[in-house]
Amino acid sequence: MTEQAADSAVVSGDLVVRAVLRTDVGLVRSENQDFGSYTTPTEERQSHPGGRLMIVADGMGGHRGGATASRLAAETVKAQYLGSETTDIAAALRDALSRANARIFSEAQANPELRGMGTTTSALAVRAGEGWFAHVGDSRIYRVRNDEIKQLTEDHSLVASMVREGLITPKEAETHPRRNVLQRSMGVAEDVEIDVQGPFDLQEGDTFILCSDGLHGLVKEPELKDVAKLDIDQAADEFVRLALTRGAPDNVTVIVARVERGKSEDVVDEASKLEETQELDAAQFDETVRDEKTEPVPALAASVDGDQTLKVAALSIEPPPPPAETTKTLEVSAPKPKKSGFATKLVVIVVVLIAAAGAWFYWAH
Repeated sequence: MTEQAADSAVVSGDLVVRAVLRTDVGLVRSENQDFGSYTTPTEERQSHPGGRLMIVADGMGGHRGGATASRLAAETVKAQYLGSETTDIAAALRDALSRANARIFSEAQANPELRGMGTTTSALAVRAGEGWFAHVGDSRIYRVRNDEIKQLTEDHSLVASMVREGLITPKEAETHPRRNVLQRSMGVAEDVEIDVQGPFDLQEGDTFILCSDGLHGLVKEPELKDVAKLDIDQAADEFVRLALTRGAPDNVTVIVARVERGKSEDVVDEASKLEETQELDAAQFDETVRDEKTEPVPALAASVDGDQTLKVAALSIEPPPPPAETTKTLEVSAPKPKKSGFATKLVVIVVVLIAAAGAWFYWAH
């Protein structure tokens, strides 16, 4: 089921930035591990950095770890940004993502069920005719201007690095067996490198698309550009519809935001905060989780996936290609729990001893 967030707007100089959010569990997954959020005009006017903040996070981790990680990322980034004491948006974004990373990592260490959880995080802030973004992972931020689309963020994935180094082509990357291996994500370590860029100028008519790979993995740039020309509500609905018609093997989350010329009286303020996009349900979870590629190390890392499958570092052993409908799996996890073989043997020994004692008693009397 697709969940929606109402259209809202905030004045940015003489420009108005409107945004809508859609998220859908897709057709294969049992749980939505994506999370999206953005600030309301009321919240923005009360913050030091100000401006509109939009966030998309795509979680990874067995059981409910992925959903927990993405929610923690979005909520922490939003809270830290709004509570920041600085008016420097780049600094506020970097600090917000850094604190979110630390919180996710801390929660994972404190709760064995969440051990190894992580998430992508892409955040866009716009204020007074300028924009900034902060980014970790392979969710994306696009800008559509006139008849051109540009990916602003850089994927922190293995195949993206291979494309940048000229080892494979972008076309080959689309079907590469390791296309879902991440090199960087939020919450899997105490510290994370965060890409921050800005300010860059906004123009009237600019349309921004923030999305998880459940969308950009199925809908390519030419289609994204064409759909972005629609009204933002219609565009967001069409993006989700396209993903669903193509099988939607992953969760789909998208924020569509447009820069428009406007006046303060045109702004629609929201009386309450944006509704949460999903509920955490411990009883329902998706055991397929993302790959987290790190520098090659001989040691095994902690458990992260639901079925406790034992895996090793990304460059140590080449795993078999994943099925087309699956997303990324974490590279390493703890060994499977030992089976109860010892207990079974002990029961057999006890039974034999009892039988022997009975036989001795019978013959002795």
